[in-house]
Amino acid sequence: MFIAIAATMTVILVWSCLSRSMARWKVTAPLAMVVVGALISWGSDHWLAAAINTDTAQRIVEFILALFLFTDATEVRDGLSGRRHTGIFRLLFIAFPLSLAAAYLLGFALLPGVSWTVILLIACIVIPIDLVPAQAIVRDLLVPERVRHALNVESGFNDGLVAPIFLFALAAAEASAESDQAVHALGQAVPAVVKSILIGLAVGGLAGYCMTYAVRRRWTDARAVRIGTIAIPVLTYSIAVWMDGNGFVAAFLAGIAHSATRRELPGEPLQSTEDVAEFCGLAMWFAVGNVAAASFGWLDWQVIVYGLLALTVVRLVPVSLSLLGSPFTQRERLMLGLLGPRGVASIVFALLAFNGLHKDDDAYLVIGVTLVVVVGSVVLHGIGAPLIAEHLGKRRRDNAIGGAHD
Repeated sequence: MFIAIAATMTVILVWSCLSRSMARWKVTAPLAMVVVGALISWGSDHWLAAAINTDTAQRIVEFILALFLFTDATEVRDGLSGRRHTGIFRLLFIAFPLSLAAAYLLGFALLPGVSWTVILLIACIVIPIDLVPAQAIVRDLLVPERVRHALNVESGFNDGLVAPIFLFALAAAEASAESDQAVHALGQAVPAVVKSILIGLAVGGLAGYCMTYAVRRRWTDARAVRIGTIAIPVLTYSIAVWMDGNGFVAAFLAGIAHSATRRELPGEPLQSTEDVAEFCGLAMWFAVGNVAAASFGWLDWQVIVYGLLALTVVRLVPVSLSLLGSPFTQRERLMLGLLGPRGVASIVFALLAFNGLHKDDDAYLVIGVTLVVVVGSVVLHGIGAPLIAEHLGKRRRDNAIGGAHD
C-alpha cells in the first residue's frame, strides 16, 4: 500500500517539475499515472482492486466528482449565450442524446444477456466527455477557437446532464430489472432531482452573493475566498445527500448559480478548487492503471470492441449529423467528433455502479468496459489529439494561405 502511495506522489512530483517538457513529448499526466499504476500492479497483490469496493472509497470518489462538476459548471459561464453558440446547443441536446441512444443500442448488439438497466448504466458511463486526459486541446492554437470553446462547454455540461439518468438506471438495477420496479425507481429519482435543483441553486447562489458582498465590504481577502470556494461543492453535495437528493446534480447547479451571482472576486477564486480536483484526479488515474493491469486478462473481445466503438463511431456520427447546417465547417465537425476524451466522470460513475450492483458479472462488466474506454482515451486522445489538431490545423492553414494567394 505505502509503495503505491509513494509511487503516486513521486509521479505527481516529477510531473510538476516537467509538465511542459512532458507536453512536448506528448506524455500527459493521466498517461503517466496510468502507466505507473499498471507497473505497480504487476509487482503487488492487487490490494487496490479490492479497496475500491468499499463505502469509504465510494464516498471519496463521489466528492471528487462533485468538485469536478462544480468547477466545470463555473468555467462555462456565459458558454451558452449568444446566437454564435447554436452549435453548442446541438452538441448538448441533439448529439448527446443520440450518442447515448447509440451506446445503449450497441450494448444490446455486443453484450447479449445483459439487462437493460446495466446496459443503460454502461451507456451513461462511456458517453460523457472530459478534457482532463487531453487538456492540451483547449490550449492548442491549431484547434479553432470555437472548437475549443465548444468542447470546453460540452465537457462542462454533459456529465451534469447524464447524472440523473445514471442514478435512475443504478436505482433500477439495484431494485430489479422488472418494469414495475424500474417505474418505482423513476418515481424516487424525480423528487431527488427536484430537491437537488433547489439545494444547488440556493447554496451556490447564496455563496456567490455572500462572497461578493464580503469582498466589497473588505471583510475578506483573495486567499480566504479561494478556500471558501472549495467548501461550496462539498457543502452542496453533503446537504443534497443528507436530504435524499442527487448530490451530483446539486453540485453542478451550485457551480452555475455561484458563477451567475459572484461579481469581481479578487484573484482567481476557483484556482484552489481546480488544483484540489486535479490532484485528486491524478490519484484516480493511478488507480485506473493499477486496476487495468490486473483486469485486462479477463476482458472479452465484445467488451473491447464495444469500448473502442464508444470512443469513436458512437460519438463521431451523432456529432457530425447534429452539426449539419451549423456554422462549423466540415473539418471542425470532424475535430469535434474525434476530440472527445473520456475521464473522471466515467471513472466515478463506474465505481458507483461497481459498488451498487448486486451481481458480480454485471459489476465486472461495467469495470471492464470503463477500463477499455478510459485507458483507450488516455492513449488515443492524450497522444492522438495533438496529432489530429496538428494535421487538421495544418490543412486549414494551408487552405487559408492558398485562398489568399488566389
